[in-house]
Amino acid sequence: MMKKGVWLLWWLFMSFSLLASPTANVNLVGQGSMSWLFFELYQARLYSVDGQYQADRFPQVLVLNYQRDIDKEDLLDATVTEWQRLGVDWKWQWRRELNAMWPSVSKRDELALRVEPSGVSRFYFNRQLLGEIKDPAFGPAFLAIWLSPNSRNPSLTRQLKGN
Repeated sequence: MMKKGVWLLWWLFMSFSLLASPTANVNLVGQGSMSWLFFELYQARLYSVDGQYQADRFPQVLVLNYQRDIDKEDLLDATVTEWQRLGVDWKWQWRRELNAMWPSVSKRDELALRVEPSGVSRFYFNRQLLGEIKDPAFGPAFLAIWLSPNSRNPSLTRQLKGN
């Protein structure tokens, strides 16, 4: 019985840790904001283990703090549009998985993606785990929207990378 109790406590601790902070055990690399016309859309922060950006070294965490209300469908459409614009080899399955887990966002909401060394990508909404995508190609494809040399906002890309 004692072993089950210890196992349960460990499981609860690990579950709480995953829910509590997508930025656990990582350090800030850089931050900036994204605007459209005269409106600030979101503030963005990028984290890595040592606070330095290296494209293929994980974990990496991207945190977006929204400054406007944005409908889920608009978020999904913008994601796919950016993948297409960047020439990212994306999959319709990813859009279906995002549709199943993402909410619409309101001002002051936080959406975070944590890409693990295993390749699993976990999304958090206001520090609550939303779900995960296990395809190891997803995390780098999603991060490319902000970190690609051809991103829509090169200034934000430089800021996120700590340049």
